[in-house]
Amino acid sequence: MSNVTSSAAYSLLGFLVVAVVSIKWLRVAQREHYIGGYVFRFAQRWYLSRDSNANITIAVLMVIAVVAAISRPNVALIVVPSLAITALLALISPIGLGYKGRSAKLKWTRRAKVLYGAVLAITALVSAAAVLIGLAAAMAAVYILITPVIVEAALWVTEPLERRLLDSFVAEAEKKLNAVNPRRVAITGSFGKTSTKFYLAQISAYSFSTLASPASFNNRGGLARAINENLVAGTEVFIAEMGAYRKGEIASLVGWIHPEIVAITAIGPVHLERFGSEDEILAAKSEITRGARCVVVNADDYRLQTLANQLEHDGTKVWLVSGSDISRDVCVLVDDDKRAVAYVKQRRIGSTATGVATSNLAVAVALALELGVSAEVIGKALESLTTPANRINIGSSESGVTVIDDTYNSNPAGARLALERLRELGEPGSKKVVVTPGMVEMGSRQYEENREFGTAIASVATDVVIVGRTNRKAIERGILADRSSIRSGTRIIECPTREEAVRWVKANLRVGDAVLYENDLPDHYG
Repeated sequence: MSNVTSSAAYSLLGFLVVAVVSIKWLRVAQREHYIGGYVFRFAQRWYLSRDSNANITIAVLMVIAVVAAISRPNVALIVVPSLAITALLALISPIGLGYKGRSAKLKWTRRAKVLYGAVLAITALVSAAAVLIGLAAAMAAVYILITPVIVEAALWVTEPLERRLLDSFVAEAEKKLNAVNPRRVAITGSFGKTSTKFYLAQISAYSFSTLASPASFNNRGGLARAINENLVAGTEVFIAEMGAYRKGEIASLVGWIHPEIVAITAIGPVHLERFGSEDEILAAKSEITRGARCVVVNADDYRLQTLANQLEHDGTKVWLVSGSDISRDVCVLVDDDKRAVAYVKQRRIGSTATGVATSNLAVAVALALELGVSAEVIGKALESLTTPANRINIGSSESGVTVIDDTYNSNPAGARLALERLRELGEPGSKKVVVTPGMVEMGSRQYEENREFGTAIASVATDVVIVGRTNRKAIERGILADRSSIRSGTRIIECPTREEAVRWVKANLRVGDAVLYENDLPDHYG
């Protein structure tokens, strides 16, 4: 056995390279809520994307180098250069996925530190074993190549510890929630849940001391934190937004929060990649109805109408709401003055400025009524209703350009609504620009949804700035498929980052122009 190829120095080199390279994959793990399997999934996306020949080439070269190393583990002239090539390529790739990050920066939380420690421990054990069996150089090349897999292994190893710690945190929150004992409302849906929660919190505050879970704190840890840090004695209503990346998560939340009034805003292809089908999404979201006394559903979705029928058959009180059908219990329609008007049993109770998703506001109104807020008070609240940040917020830049900020949207319905607002804005003959990376987590439907989005953009915008490469081809083909876009000369601009897109907007738009920023993917998508 060669002393050269079995030297511990090669294992140390491999360990150090993994220690560095794993940081970028740790960033991906954190952004994906530490869910097992997603680090490897993103590694596949980055290296095997058809839109990135450079990363595919790097992946092939690394595999060839590793195969060469393990096929001739004792031949220094083969294994040492192979290790060097693998280490160098791993350090600089995948091209586009940085260590520091721009919009998805790694935060060295306790959990991140524990996960990183597990990565180092696993790598150290493998390195030591490689030295003992005399394959230090060859094995170093292998575990450098599979760094994303090592991070996945660390997630699996640390998961029991994290579960025990979270259980203790949740138990504390449950005890506090039961002690204060506010009325409990829960809201879920493929999209619209944050906006609905935001509307309801404003309306409810006119009659009750209200606490809504902040931002997008909609999982077990986030809701427990919201309660532990923000719930105080005297709180009369607690509004919990509930999200899910897999079946059983909402059931777990309901199991300790015990909401009496719940709502489902919509079912759609958001997170389709995680669930596999919209039927699975519906099943996961429907878990929120377990034990609820009253359920509010958006009847514009036929699947939710079917669910409502079953719930009523089982004796649950149901509110049917709509953003288009005035015959429903609650309906919100946009009138000729471009105001969103709320109707209860076809009686007008008030209105607010447009910019709201009508069905989301209808859900919020029904929830408020069920809580006991009067129709008169709701009408008053609507007059001063505001929309949540980054969701079709309309303002003006210093240069006089009208800006629609819809950067937190990532669903087809919301994107269509934002495009309609862009259509209405801007002066005659002005530029109307869409800046977007497209929509993600839609599984097999992602390409088609983004292609249709491109076609819709072409019917409104003079220019589209496509950020990144994730959905570039789909959006471009949708734009070019619309004959009207060819006649009108709709321009396509490609920018690798949002920062470059913003610079393009500042350099090319003037007073009277309008720009829609639709969605803003974190940079670990590319």
